[in-house]
Order: sequence, then structure tokens, then C-alpha cells
Amino acid sequence: MLNFTGELVFGHRVLNFNVNANINTLTLTATTVKKGFLYAYLYDSKQQLRANLLFEKARKTLILTPESASLGGISGHLPPGDWQLHLYNLEGETRTPKAMCYAIDVELSEHIDPEYSSHEKLLATQTHACLVADKDAPLDHSIHFDYNHSKNNNAAWYRGDLHAHTQLSDGNNTLAAATQIAQQQALDFFFLTEHNICHPALPVCEHTLMLPAIEVTTDQGHFNVHGPRRTLNMFNATYSSAALIEQGLGLVAQGEGNISINHPAMKPWHWHYANIALEKVNTFEVCCDPTWSTSPKATEDALILLTHIWNSGHRIAAVGGSDSHLAPHERNANATEPSVYGDPSTFVYADTLSGNGILQGLRQGHVYLERQCGLVFQLNSGAVLPGQDVGTNIVDYHLAVTDNSTSYYAECIADGNVIKRIKLTTKNIHFQVDMSTYAWLRIDIRRGRLDDLAASEFEGVINPIYNGTQAIFSQPLVGTWGELMELINNNGN
Repeated sequence: MLNFTGELVFGHRVLNFNVNANINTLTLTATTVKKGFLYAYLYDSKQQLRANLLFEKARKTLILTPESASLGGISGHLPPGDWQLHLYNLEGETRTPKAMCYAIDVELSEHIDPEYSSHEKLLATQTHACLVADKDAPLDHSIHFDYNHSKNNNAAWYRGDLHAHTQLSDGNNTLAAATQIAQQQALDFFFLTEHNICHPALPVCEHTLMLPAIEVTTDQGHFNVHGPRRTLNMFNATYSSAALIEQGLGLVAQGEGNISINHPAMKPWHWHYANIALEKVNTFEVCCDPTWSTSPKATEDALILLTHIWNSGHRIAAVGGSDSHLAPHERNANATEPSVYGDPSTFVYADTLSGNGILQGLRQGHVYLERQCGLVFQLNSGAVLPGQDVGTNIVDYHLAVTDNSTSYYAECIADGNVIKRIKLTTKNIHFQVDMSTYAWLRIDIRRGRLDDLAASEFEGVINPIYNGTQAIFSQPLVGTWGELMELINNNGN
């Protein structure tokens, strides 16, 4: 057995070891000794990515064989020669550096445990491969996933979660448990967004479409790449926040995937990378794990930021994400309800329940989000969807909720100003808005009563419709996040 111990402050280290020709099982066990994150990327002697996972205090074990792999690993022939384990401590560039101690054991064996192998073979028959080892393609980080595969060929509103974690990174649920919870929550689609790593294989579920994603995680903010065509290349990577963000933005081509800024106002994980071009951002996570103590304020602050984004001429859709790390029986500190996949839920109108269908709906802003109200709505009898350009026309709204255990009301917000508040019930309510005088209009859903607005809580958002004749949409006032912050500061908001 090989033993590696050491300490890594913000930066990168490579651990080398040799694999003989007769080796059929590689077992790697690691811990950071104390609480913390250490990203690990294993490359074989052909420079193929063979595993990616996040080491933490709790010991994690990775097993590779020619025919199977445990969570985070990529099965395939174990080529002889020098293998490399690339370690990254990414905390400390703009915050106080945190030294990460590690203890890593590597065991190489000529034998394959039959019980382990048969169990993993069974799992392999129930998964979609995302990352594969290809002896002819060194440093190929392509994601192999059929984004055209459809679970439902009907155009409809599909309910899902855009932000979630498992034990592959810092979540508490196994992949099997996460799959079960997603189906119990009746999610139509589910993106697993691990920190700087991608699931090498995703479960095949009867009803829930499991989709690949990556949460690019840096000291200057986090963002999700939904539907990437490849994963991060961390073979001697440049690991500054700027470099990782720019590499992450390049994981999708123009008109593909979905780039979504996560918890933009939730310190210390808020977004503050000034150079990102807003035209590259498709969606914006306004509600993230509503059971987290700072989430309510961060949600309100994110809505204010989105108002400025729309007022500056960028059409970026509001989305939600559970960002759940916990098992259903666990709770965040002082929380009275679980942090669970699907809270909040993001609903996407898509032509089909397929990867490409969901991703296209996200990019087009055909999206709304809610926690529990059971929102039912139509715009112009279904002829108009959120995210669409309605020009100067009059738009007819119909709204109702199915939950009658809580009081709700709707706020109609046009160009950042509340123009109407309406109590919501299980009975359909109707109103019209003349868009000729507005650039955009969104609907916020609140828990609470109209006679006590101060006590209301965020429940959901129906994304804006737009008046594309407004000049700001052809000539946005700002181009980057930094310019947006400067505009906000100059306006005194």
C-alpha cells in the first residue's frame, strides 16, 4: 500500500505512483483530516481522466477495476505506468487561506473482489455513462450523454431542481438515495451539480430525467453549467478564480447548455467576479435552499439585482435551486423544515422532457419557480409564455393556487415598480396589463396577507414578459457584472 500525507495551502499538487501491468483493482482512500475541501482528479498513464471527487474529513474510498468503478470513478483498463493524482485547494485566493492536511492511501491489487464487481456491474446496467476512458483520446474530458433522449414527447411544464449535491462532493446523500428522493418528490428532471466535478455515470429512472451538470466553484462566486458537453480539465490547470470561471463558461457552446449564477447575494458565496459578460448568463438563482438562515434576505437581494439586470437590457431568467446537501431527516441549523431536493422547484416549459428540451426552455426564459403554492396560470390563454417578447400588446393574466392552507398574494412588478397586488386563492383571478408603457413585467408570489405586507415571505416568481421595442434590449446599458455594480452604485441603490 502507498501512503501520501501532507499539507496543501491554496494551490495545486501532483502525487505520482506507478501501476504494474498485472494490476486489476485500484483502491484509493482519502481524508482531509480536518473539515475542508480538497479537489482530486485522477489521471492514468495515458493521461485519461479516471476519477474526480471531493475529499473531506469523512474518509472516502474510490475503487476502479476494468469493468466497474465506485462513485466518482471511470471504469476501464488500468494501463501500466505512471499515474497522477492532481490535488487542488481552491480556498484562499480572495479569502484567508486554509491549509488542507490530507492522508491518502493507494492500494493496488491483481485481484477483483467478485462481490464488488457484480454489484457495480448491476449498477452499470442502470446508468447513463457521462465520462468514459478512451485509450485513443488522452485528456479527453468529453461528456457522453444523449440530450435528445426523451421521457415525454409532449410540450408541457416540467418540474425540476437545478442545484443539488450528493456524496460525490459535499452532500450527505448517496447517489442511490438522491435518485430515490428525486422520484419521491415527483421531479420530472434533476440536475446533479457537484463542486467542480461531474458524475461519471447517472442513474436511469422510470420517471425522473437525470441530467449532467457542474457547479463551478471559486472564491469569486459559483455558477452552474447545465448540460455541459465536457467537464473541467484539471490536468495541471490554471486554478485562479478567473481561469476556472472562464474555463467553466467554455464547457458549453453558444446556443447550448445553460449558464446559471448561483446564490448571487448569499455571502460569503455571493457573485463578485466583475469580468463575466452578462450576455453569457442565461439564468440567475434567486432562491437557494430556503431553509438556510440567510436565504430569505439573500433572495430579496437577488430579486433587486435581477431588477437592475432587466432594467439594463439583459433578459436573464430567474430560477430556483434547492442546493440541498442533507438527507430528508436532517435540518439546517435552527430550521424547522427539511432542506430537500425540489424546494424550491423550477418549472420549465419544454417541447419534450429531454435534455435539449429542458435546456432550450431555460435559455428562452420559459420558466417559473415556487415552493409549495401549486401555482396555476396562463398568459393570453396560453398563447404567451414567460420570457417572450409581447411588444406593446395588452397581456391577459389568469392566476390561481391549489394550496388553500396558506395565504398568498401576487405582486405585479413592471420595470421595478409594484403596479398591482392581488390576493390569490384556489379560484381563478384575472387582470390585464398594457405593455406599451413598460419594458418588462414579472409576477412575484408571496406568502402572506395584503393587510400585513411586512410579514410576507417569498414563495415564487413568474419570469418577465418583455416589450422588445424598448431601446435597452437592443443596446444594453452595461456589458459585464462589474459595469452593472458600478451602475447600481452610481444610482445609489
